Amino acid sequence: MAINIAPNPIASALQERWEKFRSHKRVISRVKLLVEWEQSGAKERANAVTVDVSHSGCMAVVGADLPLHKRVRLIHPATGRKAEAEVVWRSHEAWDAGFELVQPDPTFWGQQ
Repeated sequence: MAINIAPNPIASALQERWEKFRSHKRVISRVKLLVEWEQSGAKERANAVTVDVSHSGCMAVVGADLPLHKRVRLIHPATGRKAEAEVVWRSHEAWDAGFELVQPDPTFWGQQ
């Protein structure tokens, strides 16, 4: 279910257009994650929480400044599952990030 936050018809049409470009529908869901990556030969970790999830990735608030195109491992602490992903979007405030799963997996998030 998409949430329409657009206040006018033009913005609504633009939002609908962008939704058609997505490979999978998003679901608003708060999932706690660990994000793990290599930095100068050392393993780094940061806490994260998703804003929304889909079969192919998520948008999350991350406690680290990850660069675009960085390869990371998402770890779902509640299940112990891990998934390789890439940072495909960053907000200008540097805390929000979009992750694309290397192997899309609808079961990774633990959604029913």
